[in-house]
Amino acid sequence: MRNVLILPALVAIVLSSCGPENQFKITGTITGIDSGLIYLQKREAGEWNKLDSSQILNGAFTFRGTIDMPEMWYLSVKDARVYVPLFVEHANITMDILADSLEGTAIKGSLSQDVYQQYLKQMEPVDEEMNAIYKEYRAAHEAGDEAGIARADSMYKIAEARQKEMILAFAREHHSSVVAPYLILRNAYMFELPDMEAVALEMDTTLNASSYLQELNKQVDILKAVQIGQPAPDFTQADTAGNPLALSSLKGKVLLVDFWASWCGPCRAENPNVVEAWKKYSKKGFDVLGVSLDKDRDKWIEAIQADNLTWNHVSDLQYWNNEASNLYGVRSIPSNVLLDQEGIIIARNLRGEDLRAKLEELLGPAK
Repeated sequence: MRNVLILPALVAIVLSSCGPENQFKITGTITGIDSGLIYLQKREAGEWNKLDSSQILNGAFTFRGTIDMPEMWYLSVKDARVYVPLFVEHANITMDILADSLEGTAIKGSLSQDVYQQYLKQMEPVDEEMNAIYKEYRAAHEAGDEAGIARADSMYKIAEARQKEMILAFAREHHSSVVAPYLILRNAYMFELPDMEAVALEMDTTLNASSYLQELNKQVDILKAVQIGQPAPDFTQADTAGNPLALSSLKGKVLLVDFWASWCGPCRAENPNVVEAWKKYSKKGFDVLGVSLDKDRDKWIEAIQADNLTWNHVSDLQYWNNEASNLYGVRSIPSNVLLDQEGIIIARNLRGEDLRAKLEELLGPAK
């Protein structure tokens, strides 16, 4: 799913020699599409932001503009399944796109893109391995083969751990390229604070102006504030009736702050475990606050009712821009933090049996 080694010093020289205007030019051809509208866009806070558009004439197109630091942008063609990621930087970039086989797309002129392509090449074996394991998992799940499910799950975790180490190693090796902080951010759900902080500290100072390194440093600071032993940052959001509910108002019980969404399959799969824990320990001083990353209020309410989530729920209906989830550095869901009666974080991302075991440790055996 998811070729040339660029020396860090060379990248720095090229980026510093393109003049103060930081201009870029993208010229390209699309085999299979002679005319139409092509967009240049980027992904921001979970939403697509269109930056520019150009007409395709006889299968060719051109974009011109300025950019301060290299960024991952995308080309898409209106009414066609064409989404081509590329690192745009102040350079002359050429592209040859095959509309029917995007894997055959050739991009030249962007040194950051060359580094990114090297990363993709290195990751191909582990990507293929993980895809094969996932197919095995699905086949076992459809057959009701519990042993096969467990075997595939174990194999996947091993492959994922190797993938994580490969990403970290690549980022350290290419610490002068914006590709390094970009990759750590894109895969931030895999990393805990120590790895993210260590990589951030290794990044070259030439990247200080990059939005990717700035965001990585921001995430490190956020995660430092929500580690075990820290007081839980307070927030207020509207509950299902539209009334404001503050996290701090729920002190006095062991509280699970559960980040989830109606559209999140793994969240919905985990909900029965949270329900079971709540039923067993709510009378002993355990409570839950659901924080939804939904953007559709009706679907949020329907999921609460369908999954029998009989505790307090809040949301600002801002999807991945949810203020509370950003405050806690949430990069994937389901995610949670467990607070003691004084609002101090005592555990993170407990699921299933781990959550029940922790509650028994804190509150005693369930009645």
